Amino acid sequence: YSNKGCIPLFCRIVQLRGSIFPKALMVAVPCGFLSALIKVAATREWIIVAEDLKIVTNNAAWTAFSALVGFLVVFRTSQAYTRFWAGCSATHGMRMEWFNACCIFCSYCRISKADEEKIFEFQGKLIRLFSLMHAAALAELEEINVADAEPSDLAAFEVEVIDPQGLDSDTLSKIKSSSSKVELLYAWIQMLIVECVDAQIVAVPPPVLSTALRLIAEGMNAFHDALRITYIPFPFPYAQTCDCLLVLHWIMTPLIIEEWVTNAIWAAILTFLQVFIVQALNFIAAEIEIPFGTDANDLDGCDMQAEINGHLTMLLGSKTNRLPELTPHAITDFDDAFLPSRQSLMFVFDSIQDTEFGQSDRNNMAFSKTKSGSSHRDSFS
Repeated sequence: YSNKGCIPLFCRIVQLRGSIFPKALMVAVPCGFLSALIKVAATREWIIVAEDLKIVTNNAAWTAFSALVGFLVVFRTSQAYTRFWAGCSATHGMRMEWFNACCIFCSYCRISKADEEKIFEFQGKLIRLFSLMHAAALAELEEINVADAEPSDLAAFEVEVIDPQGLDSDTLSKIKSSSSKVELLYAWIQMLIVECVDAQIVAVPPPVLSTALRLIAEGMNAFHDALRITYIPFPFPYAQTCDCLLVLHWIMTPLIIEEWVTNAIWAAILTFLQVFIVQALNFIAAEIEIPFGTDANDLDGCDMQAEINGHLTMLLGSKTNRLPELTPHAITDFDDAFLPSRQSLMFVFDSIQDTEFGQSDRNNMAFSKTKSGSSHRDSFS
């Protein structure tokens, strides 16, 4: 969705995909009607409540109760958003660390003295395994959040990976049958690197090798951080207390509002607003506290996988293999504070007439399933 402009504002209000409004309305609307019914019954003396049986004679007690319910629900929502953001950070960190490690090994392949065919084979295996490992990680995060789901029903298994058919059938068979796909691919990558370093196919100095292996391990740590968010749910006693207070709030609000208003319509409106707000916040917390799965507000792995695929294939592309070179007229004296050749980046791009401007691939990426009315899985069918 868009955050800019007036029209997107109204579009967000009426958007149903990813919205918790329908759930909150199903709880708040009956409560509002109940409040109006109680007020009508009291006005027409269908029900008579003695003065000594009035629920609230001082609004301070109700204000304190409402504040307690609001505080507990808002705190739960803030903790749920913290978990959601931690999940986002973990998946982004996982992708960044694995790409950085792959970039290091592909860079040192440039100075290798080994046969070019062996170097290309190592690079081809490496980017395929990294792509498969990232896809398997996203699939596992979604799989463990969907109860009793078949692998074919999970959108994460539909994401594209880099030329999996380039690997032999025995490798693909072992990946398919493995119950720990991410760990298997992680071990294969480590073994492949160690063997190729020992065979001098990639000439990586020991300090750099340890750094690159540490990056792969940190990516695996980020993956397990994301798993931890899934494995450890929001504390049940806190959620149970919030739910009990929300039920009490739903029951008490119509009875309290009836005593403070003189019109049944206002009783319905004020009751609806109070119940709708706290219920909406509670549904938001329940929706976002685990950011992995198939819900509309969960993270979408398709764009994440497309991003790392693009970066990995870029490492072996022809544009990357050619390093930048200086022209004979390049400035070599940088002591002058007013260099004669300070130009904007767009000015330089405009001077190149035979090349189209390449926009960032991230422009159309949102990593959220609420960005469109259809899932990525639908695009494959």
